Amino acid sequence: MNHFKTAVLPLLLVLFSLQAFAQEEGFPEHVGEILFDSLQDDPRFTICNAKQVFQYYNTNSYYKEHKQEIVKYLLSHYEPEGDLDDQNGYLTVKFIINCKGETGRFRIFEIDNNYQPVSFNKALSGRLLSLVKQLRGWQPAVYKGQIYDSYQHITFRIRKGKIISITP
Repeated sequence: MNHFKTAVLPLLLVLFSLQAFAQEEGFPEHVGEILFDSLQDDPRFTICNAKQVFQYYNTNSYYKEHKQEIVKYLLSHYEPEGDLDDQNGYLTVKFIINCKGETGRFRIFEIDNNYQPVSFNKALSGRLLSLVKQLRGWQPAVYKGQIYDSYQHITFRIRKGKIISITP
């Protein structure tokens, strides 16, 4: 038992030191966390509990009756503009739904069809981001009768500037 304490104590000290270093350096506490960025986030958008933001798959935070309404809205309001024949891949908009059903902290992630980072035409990515920001009717996450903040994402599969599919 004494060997166990001798081996575990230094390991725990290293882990706590790494956690403290990560927090000092501004690393997120949880994988996928969206930290507030004063350069791109609305300071009026607040989350209720920064220590407990659920992932979209852990709760039932849905848009009205969910996917059909989202897809219908996005497809009916998106019209490709200009020559976008070289715009192919996946564009994901990730954001937070707070406990009041408000959305904020939007982030865009873009990859090509080979899953390599890419930058889409700014007009295309800006339009899709704008459309996602306009969506209303989000319900906050509920778990065991408690209301929570949660992450959500919408991924567009793009081919020649046109939306081929929307997930989740």
